[in-house]
Amino acid sequence: MIYGLLFCALLATAIGQSVFITTVPSLGREAGLSELAVAILMSSSALVFAVGTNIWSRIIRRRGFRNTLLTGLAGYTLGTLAFALVWSAGLAGLLSSTALLIALLTTRSLQSSVMSATPPAAVGYVVATSTPETRAAAISKVTSANNLGQILGPPFAGALVGFGLLTPMYSVLGLTILAMAMVWWRLPEYQPASPQPPAAGPPADVAVLKSNTAWLIGGCAIVFVCIAMMQQSLSFFMMDVHQASPVEAARFTGFAMMISAVFSLLVQFTVVQRRWLSPPTLIWLAFVCLSIAYWMLYLHHSMSLLYTAMVFLGVGMGMGYPALAAVATTRCAPERQTQVTGLLTATPAMGYIVGPPLSAVLYAQQMNLPFALAGCLTILLAGIMYWQR
Repeated sequence: MIYGLLFCALLATAIGQSVFITTVPSLGREAGLSELAVAILMSSSALVFAVGTNIWSRIIRRRGFRNTLLTGLAGYTLGTLAFALVWSAGLAGLLSSTALLIALLTTRSLQSSVMSATPPAAVGYVVATSTPETRAAAISKVTSANNLGQILGPPFAGALVGFGLLTPMYSVLGLTILAMAMVWWRLPEYQPASPQPPAAGPPADVAVLKSNTAWLIGGCAIVFVCIAMMQQSLSFFMMDVHQASPVEAARFTGFAMMISAVFSLLVQFTVVQRRWLSPPTLIWLAFVCLSIAYWMLYLHHSMSLLYTAMVFLGVGMGMGYPALAAVATTRCAPERQTQVTGLLTATPAMGYIVGPPLSAVLYAQQMNLPFALAGCLTILLAGIMYWQR
């Protein structure tokens, strides 16, 4: 029941984020904003979100998981409403392009600063209430909501956008309000472990544990940098190499990402949650699968090979994040779990801060270079993780 409530909370926000990514480019074009302005809007909100998750992971110690989760859901709901109202004013011609961009940046940043409380509260609740042996499966049960949100979000937006570009965004409010009501009525409070004063003589292996945990968090951040580079480049690659029209490129890219999300969800429900493999082994296999996926993207000349690469990508993502989170939180002291959880839940935003501009620079040099860099980074991490198993 508890994990189901946390799943619903993350699913509502995941669908909302997917709707945001799907509709904002079209809204920007309709309102007269440039592609650069839309990119600034997306990357700035990712930066605020990354900083916010770390701040909220510390606030959790005082407020508790349930109250923090409710704050994040309330902030997401009110922020989405304000963000949609600003778009309405822009589309109605009540704001100039510059004023619209400033208003959008302000409302989206405020929304990101509060909604960033949701992931560390949900994942932190799972970490605090699970054992080291069941932690990877437990985290997978909750974070699989993100994959399901990526599957449901695009068709959700596509079904409603015919009633207006802002209709999907307003409709997301109903999902987050429902999730907030479920958490309010059914989720029990659970207080995180209080920080303990350091002992006079810390164990000799504390530094090693800190180093290992840092490697895991850094590896998780690199995973999302690579994902962001791929997403940034794939649509342009479709148009420039496969000669697809913009509409066709968007359709092919959306279908490719849906394949990835489906297989990510499938591997989480089977391999990860049934604990067929240990978390360290899952981490190593995840990086192997991700490396295969990126090198297939680098070398592919057909759509069938591209979609096969997305299968490997989904499998790698489905195994990687829950296992990385489980091992990282197991290797730290209990009073440090909220801090480590905050860093882990900030890694997707970190990836979307660094990945798109890095991809743009590499793509200008050679169109498939972002895929090659992602392949090199993941195979390097596969070797490191194999050595540290």
